[in-house]
Amino acid sequence: MSARPALVLLLALAACQSDPAVVPDAAAADVVSADDGAPADAGVDAAKSPVDGGGPCSFNRDCVAAERCACDEATGCRCAPGPRGAGVAGVTACASGNDCASALCVEAASGSLCSDACAAPADCPAALPRCLSISGVGMFCARDPSARDAGVGGTALAATFGARRAGFERAQHGVLSDGRLIVEAHSGGDPACPTMSSPTPRRTLALRNLRATAEATPQTQADGLTAILFDFGGDLTSAPLVRASAVRVVPSSYLANGSVSFEVTATFPEGTITGTVVAPHCDSLDD
Repeated sequence: MSARPALVLLLALAACQSDPAVVPDAAAADVVSADDGAPADAGVDAAKSPVDGGGPCSFNRDCVAAERCACDEATGCRCAPGPRGAGVAGVTACASGNDCASALCVEAASGSLCSDACAAPADCPAALPRCLSISGVGMFCARDPSARDAGVGGTALAATFGARRAGFERAQHGVLSDGRLIVEAHSGGDPACPTMSSPTPRRTLALRNLRATAEATPQTQADGLTAILFDFGGDLTSAPLVRASAVRVVPSSYLANGSVSFEVTATFPEGTITGTVVAPHCDSLDD
């Protein structure tokens, strides 16, 4: 089995251990925490030139622009003609590396998420906070093996407005002056924390006055919770903004200065938005 097809399996095995450096599989002996010291071949050599014509690779950036890093059981991972994915590390759900800008899809606490190379944990997104190394691949962002029960995974919201359907694949939160939270779920735009110059996303669901708690007690409008849809792309409605007539949130986890996750159902005059939100903290959203 080549290193890349084995990667999700190895991470699944590592998730059963308190320390992912200890995996009950001989092929996984090179999996270690970056801050514990990486193998000599770990990491991505930023100085090496992109290759083509079937050259070995770990990430799309290892290949010339017209090719992607494609993997299979027979040949391992090699540069080959084909479109690259656009999935963002720690944000975009993936079925294979072809969905990801990096070419790397790994197991997350819920399903799979695009990953990317890293040099230290600080380089990694909240949903994949560990910087690990595996021989033949290099250093990459992976999930916290203790995070499954905390509900940390990817945002997956589905909107149904009559015959119109659309989704939201990422979210962020800030802390209001009274300690409650504002959460923004987006589709499109820049996945980084927003600034005054950030590009406008295609649509945004904004939730305000969410209590900062991990208790699975439903919160509704009676608790001060509000929800507003901004459909900048006009995929669901022609109105510039639509306020929810009802909203219900059931929290599953909250870590101060970390992330918040919950299930949400928001009802609008023309339809509903429902699903899972996992929102890392952004200072720029704080009051």
